[in-house]
Amino acid sequence: MSVDTRQGPVDATKLPLNLNDRRAPLWWGMVGLITIEAVLFASLIVSYFYLRFYAPAWPMGDISKPSLLLPSIGAIVLVVSSGPMVWADASIKKGNVRNLMTGLALSFVLGVAFLTLKFVEYSGYTYDWTTNAYGSITWTIVGFHSVHVIAVLLKVAVVFTAAAQGYFSAERNLGVRINGLYWHFVVAAWVPLFFTLYLSHYLL
Repeated sequence: MSVDTRQGPVDATKLPLNLNDRRAPLWWGMVGLITIEAVLFASLIVSYFYLRFYAPAWPMGDISKPSLLLPSIGAIVLVVSSGPMVWADASIKKGNVRNLMTGLALSFVLGVAFLTLKFVEYSGYTYDWTTNAYGSITWTIVGFHSVHVIAVLLKVAVVFTAAAQGYFSAERNLGVRINGLYWHFVVAAWVPLFFTLYLSHYLL
């Protein structure tokens, strides 16, 4: 059944009620997706250290160790982005759509800032995925994670649009919380990747 939004925002209280907790198939579908993607990220990390273990030098060739300045700023920005998302989730549980939208918008801006910093960082490197094994695994990991950030930004845009149309309320907000769950996963995934790609050069 289509909903006519030309008359203004939708009244969420008049929409069909579905399961709004962890019993919902949508919740377990997202948990399954996160589990699969966590295994993929772990596989990339194992591949990185496998290549490093057998390489005579790391980074290979004339590639220098990565600088920590931009990556550290980017990591902080991405971790901080989880704060507004937590606030957004908590707000809609209380029926506060305005704070929900504000939190989503803040997280979106911080996510874009993270991608921008990554673009600036990697556009300054003299190597790419075709240079050698180090370049290949590094660009693959960063590219794979960046695609996830782009995907979750698109997801936030959809949730924000739905919120603006009045689709969420204190009793109907599973979509918001599923969006937040995936956002936090993408943020958390960057922590071991940041250690692998950057800190391991100086600590191991």
